Amino acid sequence: MNGQWPLAKLWRQVTGYFSSGQRTLMLAAYAMMSVALVEFILFHRQLPPERFYPVVLLLSLLLALNAFWERLQRQWGQPVADRVYFTVGATLFLAANYLGLDSGWTFLPFLLFVLASQAVVGLGVWRGLGISLLLYLGWSGVLWLRGAPWEQLLAQSSSIVLGLIFTLVFSVVLVRLADQMTRAERLAAELRAANAALAAAREREVALAAAEERVRLAREIHDGLGHHLTALNVQLQAAARLLDRDPERAAQALALCREEAQAALAEVRQSVAMMRTNPLAGQPLPAVIAGLVRDFDRVSPLQAGFVLEGEVGEVTPAVAMTLYRAAQEGLTNAQKHAQATAVTVRLIGAADQVRLEVINDGPPAPPVAETGFGLAGLRERAARLGGTLQAEPLPAGGFRLAVTVPRAVAEGVPHDPHSVGR
Repeated sequence: MNGQWPLAKLWRQVTGYFSSGQRTLMLAAYAMMSVALVEFILFHRQLPPERFYPVVLLLSLLLALNAFWERLQRQWGQPVADRVYFTVGATLFLAANYLGLDSGWTFLPFLLFVLASQAVVGLGVWRGLGISLLLYLGWSGVLWLRGAPWEQLLAQSSSIVLGLIFTLVFSVVLVRLADQMTRAERLAAELRAANAALAAAREREVALAAAEERVRLAREIHDGLGHHLTALNVQLQAAARLLDRDPERAAQALALCREEAQAALAEVRQSVAMMRTNPLAGQPLPAVIAGLVRDFDRVSPLQAGFVLEGEVGEVTPAVAMTLYRAAQEGLTNAQKHAQATAVTVRLIGAADQVRLEVINDGPPAPPVAETGFGLAGLRERAARLGGTLQAEPLPAGGFRLAVTVPRAVAEGVPHDPHSVGR
């Protein structure tokens, strides 16, 4: 890669000149106008002074006009500067040919090629061709005004026509090449901008996932571990006050402290078990959720069970992660809020959809307000996949959380396998 860098830099410089065809032709124009001026001074001194010196002046003005063309474009704007350049340049060219043509060979007619090529590159193909035709007709008119015989007029005109055709074809190719270079540079710039936007979007997605995880951890600590630690602190303060005057009640407070500490430890273990990195890890969804239920049953006072109905088969990673998070949320809520003794997770596979239900046997509960993070996050996950979420108390008591998602999810659904929508 390092060895190719100088060549790549050289190529960009070369294409940069070709992408600005006007600048390229300006360098060629300097050369040809300078050659015409030097050739006329060296080989046409036999002309009368009243013709020789005006031609030298006209060629010098044409050379200076070419040098100031870019500056005029910056000061006056390109349309005005181009009209001035080609109007004055054509006048100087025709006047120099009228005064400088004689019986010998001269370089003056070849300046027509320079102006024609600059017109095609600077003004566009069709306007440039029109100006080139007018310049050629004007030059032919100069020959006619000078009294050139028809034989000489036809001979010189045919040679100039061939050279003009070659120059115009080359100029048109140069214009097309410049357009392609400009288009390629624009597309490359758009691609770089798109890549930068994608990278920024990915960074925002990662930051959002991290923020969601921080919010979930804060909620877990506040609702779970924070509750136990607060109760533990209260009991320790009570035991300290009762230690001297009522040792029996102090011992009871310490026993409650021990229970709260064990509950807090169980809470931490359960959270760690549910926060394993990439819990799916390429495993079948039923096996992963069955393992989640077993871990929950081991660390929770609730009796947890898992039921598989139908054929789940393979599902997309987004579907699998959404159902896994739904099982986590349902189990956690059953332990924290339901006052239940048992909870059942059902995974139901159908032809076009997969459904997960978490049902506990707690007492009748009021409707869910969804003011917390968990259910709102699950509802958003299910909606992004084209699915639905139901969270409702059962008529006979208990609570059911149900998530239904289609098997096939359109590509491009936002999904981060490590994010936690709680």
